[in-house]
Amino acid sequence: MTRPSTVRLVDPPGRLEAVHFINEALKGPTAAIFRGLVPGFTSIRRDDFYDTVMDSTELLTGCLQIFQLQRTHFSSLLVDERGRPVNDDRVRLRCGRSVQDIVAMIVRTHAKRRFRSALGGDPNDPATRSGRLYLAIRDYLLHDWQVPLVPHYAPLPVETVLRLGPGLLDLRDPEALRALLPSVPPPLAASLAPAPSPIATVPVAPSVVAALSPPPPAPPPLVRLTPAGAGPARPSSPQEEFWWDSLTDPSVAQVLGKHSPNELRELVAALAGVNDTVRSELFAGLSLSTFQAAVCLSTAFRVLGRNSFTTLFGLPGKPAAIATIAKRLRERGAGSRCDLKTLARLTEAAVKV
Repeated sequence: MTRPSTVRLVDPPGRLEAVHFINEALKGPTAAIFRGLVPGFTSIRRDDFYDTVMDSTELLTGCLQIFQLQRTHFSSLLVDERGRPVNDDRVRLRCGRSVQDIVAMIVRTHAKRRFRSALGGDPNDPATRSGRLYLAIRDYLLHDWQVPLVPHYAPLPVETVLRLGPGLLDLRDPEALRALLPSVPPPLAASLAPAPSPIATVPVAPSVVAALSPPPPAPPPLVRLTPAGAGPARPSSPQEEFWWDSLTDPSVAQVLGKHSPNELRELVAALAGVNDTVRSELFAGLSLSTFQAAVCLSTAFRVLGRNSFTTLFGLPGKPAAIATIAKRLRERGAGSRCDLKTLARLTEAAVKV
């Protein structure tokens, strides 16, 4: 059996420090916010809160839903290194990681705990059953909607996960995952559920979520860049800084070619103004990395031109057309394992049709 090609053999610089910072934030200020929002959480000892939630699929699902519905309560944590508010889940926070990165980290932590409980062994050790499964599936544990599916990932054969690869992200309900099993396993509720505890009665999902469901306020308008002709100034909003950093990365620049300062500012402003359908259908739907998203959108901008790009990808945009482009890309094999040069070629074909 071959291992996935994306195995991380060496931690990138700063990763362990960022993980430690995030864990401390989740155990401290983040936990305090949740305890203030949900009265039932007061029955959980402060020191036990993090582990209790991470061990429970239901509680973790509820907490992630509450976070999405009540983001304003977490605004003190959702800031960049300069203390500016961050409204885009792909923009780096003060800890050096984005909300998207942190959600993936949380999903993987929960998966490790459930795999250890269901399969035994250390999920960090590829020699164990839980470790082999975690190694195969880790790169595809990315989104909050996957948390309720983690117990259903546990019985999957490792060979099936390796064969599916990114296609695992197309399976969004337990029935689809159960259909992959070679035989009908014992009921998951009996085989994977943790032992009963007093915490099981905490009313998080769906009742608390429904009670906390007012939509968050719309994010403030994006701050525009320096006017054309003012030189290659850095962007002044987190969203634009995010795209600036992505577009000026050497690997991205090599594929897209050289841009003048004015062209780069225009492109950054366009990408910072994309609508939510772009994020859900292209970024999350295709599991694109930061650099892949930059190449995909920049190629679309070049092919369509500024006006057509803004009409399609800006606000309010054309969600149906974006979904069609995402479908074409998916059918052509675009996804998290697609190299940047190939993705640019696929995007050009998808938006031209």
